[in-house]
Amino acid sequence: MHSTINKCFVFFLACWISEAWVPQQQPQQRRSHTSTLAADTVDARYYSLFETPLQTQIQTLPPVTLNRFLQAKVQEQPELRDLESLYLAVQMACKTISTLVHRAGLVTPTSTPKDSYSDGRYYSMKRLDLLSTLVLKNALKYTGKCQVVEPAVRLDSESPATHQPGVLIAKSLQQEKRSFVAVLDPLDGSGNADASICTGTVFGVFEQSEQSDEEEALIQAVLQPARRMRAAGYCLYSSATVMVVAIGDSVQGFTLDPQTKEFVLTHPDLTIPSRGNVYSCNEGNSEGWDPAFRQYIQTIKTGRGQTGQRYAHRYVGSMVGDIHRTLLYGGIFCYPRDNQDHPNGNLQLLYKSAPMAYVVEKAGGRALGDADQSLLDITPERVHQKYPCFMGSADDVAELQEYLRLESSQ
Repeated sequence: MHSTINKCFVFFLACWISEAWVPQQQPQQRRSHTSTLAADTVDARYYSLFETPLQTQIQTLPPVTLNRFLQAKVQEQPELRDLESLYLAVQMACKTISTLVHRAGLVTPTSTPKDSYSDGRYYSMKRLDLLSTLVLKNALKYTGKCQVVEPAVRLDSESPATHQPGVLIAKSLQQEKRSFVAVLDPLDGSGNADASICTGTVFGVFEQSEQSDEEEALIQAVLQPARRMRAAGYCLYSSATVMVVAIGDSVQGFTLDPQTKEFVLTHPDLTIPSRGNVYSCNEGNSEGWDPAFRQYIQTIKTGRGQTGQRYAHRYVGSMVGDIHRTLLYGGIFCYPRDNQDHPNGNLQLLYKSAPMAYVVEKAGGRALGDADQSLLDITPERVHQKYPCFMGSADDVAELQEYLRLESSQ
């Protein structure tokens, strides 16, 4: 009797232990059609509310700021030390200009009931131009290492529009055998800011051989071909603020972090694709184009070019924005002569197209001024001289050059 009871007790104890150790199957949670669709089509890392491996990875990568990059660059190349103060001043100014641009529509209305739309837009642009020029000028002066000159603007066909800031010339005050002299366009494309379209700051740096503080001597010092530049770059103000610099033999892109207010390296060793599928130009001027250039555009947009692919047309109307897109994705940017309204093109060579061409060529692209001359080899005769320009992917520019040479030989 006792043995039977013991056997039963052992049996029930074994069953209880086995059930306790068997993991219970969790009830399956029902998923809505929406969540199922999201999980099937979107990686969960991008919509999870919790910390994800992607976020952890980003947090573990130490950002390379523009300041740190410049310090390392100067250690590698001590001859660039005199440029460090210029870059630091420009980046500080660009941070402030970025804020001004993004707040432009909040500070003052673009038009008032008593003014026409064009008048309100003009004064809105003029105010932004004056502020950006003042910010950049003060940032350079307050370094204590730069002299800043704002050349007088003559009222002629080559000068900037009356609302545009023109150009600043900055000279290094360091008493060395070699010093720099820089040209800066405080706010290119300011006419687009009223419509929340991208704008930009452009700069190029030359070496000055003769030491002089006179304004006319400084102006003559910058009338050099872009091939002699020591550095160049631009800052794009758009959905993000991006500074691209060509210093040494490389091109680097930095994005302004809105939280830390620092330019962080996001496009290291930027290289333009050798071929693109986008052309960027103002086709509204096509009636005044030379026949060869008009034929080239017609050829590539109909898919009869070297690639056999139809090119798409992308034109913002902001030089910095259009060239920045071309630099990232390839293609070609053009502002040819318009024999009706702009026989010499519509971009100032010294402080607009030449620095941008320097960046493009350092990134592996090409830039032309005409059929047989690189834009970097053209010496400006006047500060505000305009010149046709073509720049972009090397293969695209080479294809265009064949058309330009064909016309020049006739």
